Formats: sequence, structure tokens, C-alpha cells
Amino acid sequence: MSDDTFYDTFPALARPRDPQLEAELQQLWAMSPDERVAAMRAERLTLHQLSAWSARHPDQVPRILTGSGNLMSGGEFEWIARYTPEIAEANDTPRRGPSATRSPG
Repeated sequence: MSDDTFYDTFPALARPRDPQLEAELQQLWAMSPDERVAAMRAERLTLHQLSAWSARHPDQVPRILTGSGNLMSGGEFEWIARYTPEIAEANDTPRRGPSATRSPG
């Protein structure tokens, strides 16, 4: 029986951890919050790292107000919002100074 068949038969059992994903998380948690933000903006974090960081420390992840979200939520995570039409279009035009769409912090 292959591992996939076994886990398909018993889906409630936890699958073994992937060593590569574990190494990515160790690298992420070794960074300071400011280093994580810099790595995110330089597109050096994986989707797995971004998701784990957002789940564990949502207060550390920069947010962008897109105008389409719940105002009480404080906006969308920057790493997700950059792919929304509003932000993608805004990033296509040259600007001077810091991004007008980024929320402080």
C-alpha cells in the first residue's frame, strides 16, 4: 500500500511533515518582523511561509486598504492584495515617494 492510498483510507491521521516545508518555517521564524516584511516585499518568501506568518502573526503582516474589503478588518494582507486589479493597476503607473496604497505599519 502506498502512502497516498494509506492516507486516503485514513484521512483523519496526520501526514508526516515535509522536511523542506519545516526548513522554510525555521528560516521564517528566525527572521525579525522587519526582516520578514523586507523579504516579503522582495518576493523572497514562499506561499507556505506567507500563509504561516499571516496565520501566526496577522498583526505583523502589512495590510493594504483595497476599498473592497471590510473596513473593520484593517484591509487585505499586502502579499495577497498586490494581485487585486486595484493594486496591480496602481503599480503599473510610475509614482514618486512611498506607495499611496500601503497602510502605515
